[in-house]
Amino acid sequence: MPNIRFAQLSFWFGHAHGICNAAQKHDSVDLIAIWDADAKRGQAAADHFGVEFIPDLDELLARDDIDAVGIASETQLHGEHIIRAAEAGKHCMVEKPFTRTPKQADEAIAAAEKAGVQVMPVHNLRFSPAHERMKEIVDSGVLGPITQVRRRHGHDKYSAQDFDAQRIQNDPADPWFDADAEGRSSLYHAGSHSAFWMQWMFGMPESVVSLGVSSVKGLPVEDNNAAVFRYANGPLVTLHTSETETRAPLATEIYGHKGALVQVRGDHPSTRLDFGDPATLMLYTKETEAWQPLSEFHRSFVPPGYSVFGKFFDALAKGEEMPITMYDGRECVQILAAADLAGKEGRQVELSEITG
Repeated sequence: MPNIRFAQLSFWFGHAHGICNAAQKHDSVDLIAIWDADAKRGQAAADHFGVEFIPDLDELLARDDIDAVGIASETQLHGEHIIRAAEAGKHCMVEKPFTRTPKQADEAIAAAEKAGVQVMPVHNLRFSPAHERMKEIVDSGVLGPITQVRRRHGHDKYSAQDFDAQRIQNDPADPWFDADAEGRSSLYHAGSHSAFWMQWMFGMPESVVSLGVSSVKGLPVEDNNAAVFRYANGPLVTLHTSETETRAPLATEIYGHKGALVQVRGDHPSTRLDFGDPATLMLYTKETEAWQPLSEFHRSFVPPGYSVFGKFFDALAKGEEMPITMYDGRECVQILAAADLAGKEGRQVELSEITG
């Protein structure tokens, strides 16, 4: 079977480097070309990976020697780029969040369905061994009815710029051009990880309340957010997202009538220091009345050999459905949009209010 011929669209978001690295390491993939609206940035990436830089997107998408593309452009352009790639018959791997709005998600899905191409949003927590074990424990019922869940995802992003808003916004490695269009608040940026994790773990919530702040004065968007989601027959889930965390050790707490599960370290860029003896996962059950370390999981954010990008290539090579679908991506955008609206309007928002 011939290799998948792959091109990368945009290096606006830094994970494009990881996508191209994964493409060149995969036995069933050939990295063919790179496009970027910023010609200087795109040419530099093409030189680094030793492939062709194509400055015209239509020209790249018209080529018959490209089967699939990676999309790491500005968030508000994801939908447009998915549609253009799908209409050209290209499969798509899209950085999170899937699109900026539910409407854009619906339009992108319609184009992909019409063209018969596969689209996978990149949510890297889905394939982490520790998270898969966590999902197994939740689904097993050993914790009993789950009542409270708290999860945090954040970055220690701004200490390098001494928490100076102007320096942050001028940093070419982390651009903030149009905060409303890009959705580069902590809620949409770091929060997209947690939103997918919650949807994967518990399904879609019923409603949400949300509160955000800009702790770095002068930033155009909030840099810290807390959102509480209510489930009709399940837990209250609190998601904390932040761009200002400092060495935060505790990632996830899940509490039920019969037990609890706590994730310590191994999940976020802000967790750079070892917290000591506790294992990555700690399980408490009513039967044992003790915390049991589940120590078989690697402590780092990215375990050795782990590649979410490789899952996209694996599915294409095997002719299988994507393990994370565009419909999952749409639901995550709906969750984020509901939380965003709840914060802006200062009220509880029902998820049913958020349509395309």
